[in-house]
Amino acid sequence: MIGLARGVSALLLRAGRRAPRRLLWMIRHLPSAGLDAVRRAALRRTVRLVAKRSRFYRDKFASLRIDPARVRGLADLHGCETTPDELRATDPDALLCGRPDLVVESSGTTGRVNRIYLSHAELEHYARQGVILLAMIGAGPEDRILGAFDYAWGLGGVYAQRVGARSGLFGAFPGLVEPGEAVERLKDYGFTIIMADPFWIARFTEIAMRRDIRPPIKAFVSGAERITDHLRATIEDYWKAPLYMTYASTELGASLGAECPEKTGYHLHEYDYAVEILNPDADGFGEVVFTTLTRSVMPLVRYRTRDVARLVPGRCPCGLPFRRLSTIRGRTDEVIACVWGDVHPALFEELLRGIPGIGDEWQVALRESGLRPVFEFRVASDGGCAVRAAVQSAIQARLAERYPPLWTKTQQQMCDILIRPVPPGTLRTGRKIRRLVDERDRST
Repeated sequence: MIGLARGVSALLLRAGRRAPRRLLWMIRHLPSAGLDAVRRAALRRTVRLVAKRSRFYRDKFASLRIDPARVRGLADLHGCETTPDELRATDPDALLCGRPDLVVESSGTTGRVNRIYLSHAELEHYARQGVILLAMIGAGPEDRILGAFDYAWGLGGVYAQRVGARSGLFGAFPGLVEPGEAVERLKDYGFTIIMADPFWIARFTEIAMRRDIRPPIKAFVSGAERITDHLRATIEDYWKAPLYMTYASTELGASLGAECPEKTGYHLHEYDYAVEILNPDADGFGEVVFTTLTRSVMPLVRYRTRDVARLVPGRCPCGLPFRRLSTIRGRTDEVIACVWGDVHPALFEELLRGIPGIGDEWQVALRESGLRPVFEFRVASDGGCAVRAAVQSAIQARLAERYPPLWTKTQQQMCDILIRPVPPGTLRTGRKIRRLVDERDRST
């Protein structure tokens, strides 16, 4: 049941705060049969809870002829998935199973946000996951945390702050501050663990390189977007410190998994989520789907993330018993997670609409130049430099007016905008132009 699953994980995490190494030893020796039983019981309890209190799931179960009382495992929920579109379109009252204390929103770049409602108790429980992560990366009482995840309407800043509080370590959690300010404060506060998005860490590193500042750092902890091997290697090489990625999202309410020092995939928090790969191909890659096991305010059943990954076979050399999820290979839709949040072709269509000298033939490629992401706007035009200047000016003005947070990141040189006119017809390789392409792995 939900209470039992939450109780087991809370017991482990309380013990881990006092003795992180002891926590890892306990986790490595957990009986797999016992964990599976707790997980199955929590799943059954979640299904019965939403069937009783959520109008959305009650109607969905009825339409699919699913009897909640007969559900024993995920196989009994075949065909019953929750999509991001359904989450956006459904009245929250139809999804809620309990009284919420707070709400967080997903990246709203396209105006199509998801809203997740939580209780304070659920957020506190999820924050305890950070104790496991800190134990995995070898944090000790001598370490100091800098949390630079954005607060805004999302989860990042609030979650990082609560992780810091649960860790018992000294820290500062100012949110998405200008990276140069953080570099200047490294010596003052002696931060050894930096928690932030990849684009922030990249800019932070770029500034530190230029100023030749490199105090001892134990580790970077990041998430929220994909990071290329090149960017990770550059950051790690400069600081001589590892960068650990987590798989987190607003819909999860926290982190689905995190890397250990082996970096062979995300160790799944299987006491909080039941994870599946939907419609896997011959190599095991498919859409990541999760069911919450320890939420009672707004549980989600078989939520489709649209991320494509696979489960890593075998047990990790680190000894943790949890299954591992591979890095995200791509998306089932056109959304790309990056410095501007979850971006969609509709954002770029709005930025380009009506600019003189360009028509319907355009494409935006996300690339990397050194440590910095670059949005390369490829527009079909014969206008050359004149069109390039007009498009650049229009995009900057519209970003400043309509998307101030994105413009701020651009002004802070966390990313660049490049305009490249191309001959008409060259972008159309088929019936449709692929509007948004991720070329970060091909950048240098």
